[in-house]
Amino acid sequence: HELRHPPAYIHVFGPLKKLGRVHHPERIHQYGELIETESRRLSQLVNNILDFSKIESGRKEYEFSEVSVERLVDEAVAAFAHQARQLGFEIEVVRPDAPLPPVLADGAAMSQAVLNLLDNAVKYSGESRRVVVRMGRVGGAATVSVVDFGIGIPTEELGRIFRRFHRVSSSLVHDVKGSGLGLALVKHVVEAHGGRVSVASRPGQGSTFTLSVPFEPTRAQARTPSGVEEMGTAT
Repeated sequence: HELRHPPAYIHVFGPLKKLGRVHHPERIHQYGELIETESRRLSQLVNNILDFSKIESGRKEYEFSEVSVERLVDEAVAAFAHQARQLGFEIEVVRPDAPLPPVLADGAAMSQAVLNLLDNAVKYSGESRRVVVRMGRVGGAATVSVVDFGIGIPTEELGRIFRRFHRVSSSLVHDVKGSGLGLALVKHVVEAHGGRVSVASRPGQGSTFTLSVPFEPTRAQARTPSGVEEMGTAT
């Protein structure tokens, strides 16, 4: 269902521009932005589905190396910046007082996990247009928190939101688009790095999703560089 929408928009507005049927500069700009936005959305959906397919079949591999937490967060925020601006969002990045030690991680996978959390935050922000990304450390782990100030998550849903294909059942989010894979993929990526993802939320007050990744490599990472494992179901 979600895959049908981006190609439909592109199919409608692309030919209008190609055939020169749109002449007003503002309308041309509007159609161009819509095509770009839907193309990005389609790309993210396809990437999530491909990753999910690899995880389900046990073929998902991670390439671990020492990476800067600040750098992977910056990459995710930069990749999301255009979409955020189009929707009128401000993304505030809060850095730690001192640089964080590097973590042993697949930088691309971790950046994608942060990107999925940013996308999730925007979807459920309601009327709010502010998202905060906060980096820090707790004990021997680096933390990345994505905070929104939106509609929040009902308490009874908190134990299910990381399950694949699960969508929050609320009249407030009936028009929110998504595949239901984003948070499940975040959970798998973080756990493959020996970390965990948690959420704190209250209806009407927003949500905070926090990724925690240890600075020291886990036994699984040291034993299996690819980090292949099967996806589990959140409890």
